[in-house]
Amino acid sequence: MFRRMFRAAALDSDFFDIAEHDRSLSREAFTVVLIANMFAAVGAWIGFGDVVGAGLWETIRGWLGFGSLTTPSQGGLLVVIATSTVVAVIGWIVWAATTMVIGTKVFRGTTNFGEMLRVLGYAQAPRVIAVVPLLGPVAGIWTLVASVIAIRQGLDFDTRQAIASAIGGWLLWLLLQFGVSIIGASIF
Repeated sequence: MFRRMFRAAALDSDFFDIAEHDRSLSREAFTVVLIANMFAAVGAWIGFGDVVGAGLWETIRGWLGFGSLTTPSQGGLLVVIATSTVVAVIGWIVWAATTMVIGTKVFRGTTNFGEMLRVLGYAQAPRVIAVVPLLGPVAGIWTLVASVIAIRQGLDFDTRQAIASAIGGWLLWLLLQFGVSIIGASIF
């Protein structure tokens, strides 16, 4: 598995072709999403006070009424890992679905949901370096580049179409996150 993660992180388009067609890699792609995002969550937790600031977190908690929720600045590593990983898995599924729909309907690419899940799951491999807090932005950009390559290979079309499909799926995911935030804020 780690050799395949390395190939994905190395932006090996031949590997993404393999992942696209090898159904036996589906569970492993899910595992990559879990591992990569757990590492990224640990890095975010380590660098939380320096990057975001505890005051901002306290303000947000107050707005949402989560006064007793453990925060990264208070040592809530498990909460951060669990929350970040669940959100990442949901995001992976939503992004794979929307990218598949945009890529097949708008650009006439060829894929299915399982193929998109596999290639986009492995594309998250670079996120493991985000365990080092200062490398989080680098991991994000690297993952985005890997995702474009994964989408290109998974949908069997050119890079320009892959970028457009990636942006479309990403924008829909942002809209969904915004909607969930509004609903959550109104409930709490």
